[in-house]
Amino acid sequence: MALNFKLAEIILESKPDRFWKILKQIGVNDAVGVLPRNYNDWRNSTEDEPWDYYPMMKYMNMLRDSGLNLIAIEDNPPMNGIMYGNSDREKEIDYISKMIENMAKLNIKIWCYNWMAGSGWSRTKSDIIGKNGEYVSGFDYNDIKNIEPPMMGKIGKDALWKNLKYFLDNIIPVAEENDVKLAMHPDDPPIENFRGIDRIMNSIESYDKLLELNRSKYNGITLCQGNFTLMTDNLPSEIRHFNDRIFFVHFRDVNGNKYNYQESLIDEGRTDMAACMRAYNDINYSGIMRVDHTPTLEGDIELVPGYSYSGRIYSIGYIKGLIDSIFRL
Repeated sequence: MALNFKLAEIILESKPDRFWKILKQIGVNDAVGVLPRNYNDWRNSTEDEPWDYYPMMKYMNMLRDSGLNLIAIEDNPPMNGIMYGNSDREKEIDYISKMIENMAKLNIKIWCYNWMAGSGWSRTKSDIIGKNGEYVSGFDYNDIKNIEPPMMGKIGKDALWKNLKYFLDNIIPVAEENDVKLAMHPDDPPIENFRGIDRIMNSIESYDKLLELNRSKYNGITLCQGNFTLMTDNLPSEIRHFNDRIFFVHFRDVNGNKYNYQESLIDEGRTDMAACMRAYNDINYSGIMRVDHTPTLEGDIELVPGYSYSGRIYSIGYIKGLIDSIFRL
């Protein structure tokens, strides 16, 4: 079967970087972007919001001039008002609608978002020594279980589901009109409660419920394997289960359980990665795939823990090897 999905990489730098050249040299031509918030040169700063057309257009052109094609956004305008259902909700829905409209103008077809109210993804340690001396990040629930809630305060799962339905009912029509797919990222970590805030995107059943809330083909999944593998003992089966509702894949792995885990090299975790790649082959996966949360190797360079140069290059090479062995034999 021919390879139909695109192997991309996330771009975290605010200006051209030698890592971008390395990506091109190893055959990665597509980019997953963030919203352009930071400008090292004041002349590039404007009064526009990062999700407005002009900043997004300049960001896309900067990537294009470096040989990278921007095909997804993995970032979002403020959303806590939507998730909490407070007085900022309508304003934030307008922000997201505008972002989706501008993505369509720039031919960016996938938006990765999450439903982690009050806080984003979390690790409690970023300097754990792996079995071969590499640095890895990890999460231990015991480190945060007694910490007070974030500034936004507590919220329960019933309210989160109610507010998610309201969000989908208002945003999916915008996505359909503009041909932009929404790909929900799981709670990271996929625990039931984080610092007094309930989490709802933390199980296979919750993703089934998400897809039932709005059956539009534009309502789909970011299958972050490091999180999904903590929800199931048979990840390849769940890949086949969700099938064409998977729009975006984070191809990574971990060791441990959802309350206490460590990230790993892509071939040293708990998951049969080759079986997962065969599952993507079986469903004729046609979305985007990227690596994520890689260990930091000796002498490596990283802007953010989990996003080092050498660790990501190693993972990309591993994926390309699996692609050749499974898709192209």
